[in-house]
Amino acid sequence: MIRHGKIARLPHAIREQINRRLQNSDEGGEILEWLNALPEVRAVMDTEFDGQPVSKMNLSNWRLGGYRDWEAQQEALAAVRQFGSNAAEINREAGGQLADHLALCLMARLAVAWQKASSAGDDPAGELQRLRQLCGDLVALRKGDHNALRLRIEREKLDLTLKKGAAEEALRNWEIEEAKNPRKRGLTQEMLEYIKKELNL
Repeated sequence: MIRHGKIARLPHAIREQINRRLQNSDEGGEILEWLNALPEVRAVMDTEFDGQPVSKMNLSNWRLGGYRDWEAQQEALAAVRQFGSNAAEINREAGGQLADHLALCLMARLAVAWQKASSAGDDPAGELQRLRQLCGDLVALRKGDHNALRLRIEREKLDLTLKKGAAEEALRNWEIEEAKNPRKRGLTQEMLEYIKKELNL
């Protein structure tokens, strides 16, 4: 949501400090005294609000609007960081095969929901519907995993092809040099044959 009040028009760094001070339960009067003394704030107030300072009402409105948005954003960021940390730990515990484990868990839950659907229960049909939606999400996740694996295999093939091409080029150059100067010390013929065999040349 775009806000147009006095505090919303201040630079981001100052709004961030206001939010931190509100989060720390600083007194409104202290915040206003500090805020209205800042040259950047006075410049904005002079330019856009006829020199009127940030008031107690402005701060109160910000506390109920912009600050709440900021708090929600901080909670979302913390949740994402926590989820990332948890996901990494879960993936380590699962041996990197998290999607496989999720598939087994969901299949087990589907079997239970299927069984409940045929008998009386709270809401087995609703449970079955929720699990179907989860399965759709899991299918998308698995497709992503398979695409990433396919891409990694293709990248490894390309790396091997490039390495083999570089080795072939090096051997051709060596053979040219050896033909020009057979007495020059270098690879023995046996070593050359071994390398060719390893490279399938």
